[in-house]
Amino acid sequence: MIAKSQNALEDLLVALGLLDRPQLQPVPVRTNTPRDPKAPRRRRE
Repeated sequence: MIAKSQNALEDLLVALGLLDRPQLQPVPVRTNTPRDPKAPRRRRE
């Protein structure tokens, strides 16, 4: 219950312009490519 009221208070302060929203950090995305970009790519046949 306390977390909900703190969240509502923070939203109110942001809406009134008294507080800046926290900046979000980028989320790393995994890829299926090999770690070494110079390595030859494998072909599926």
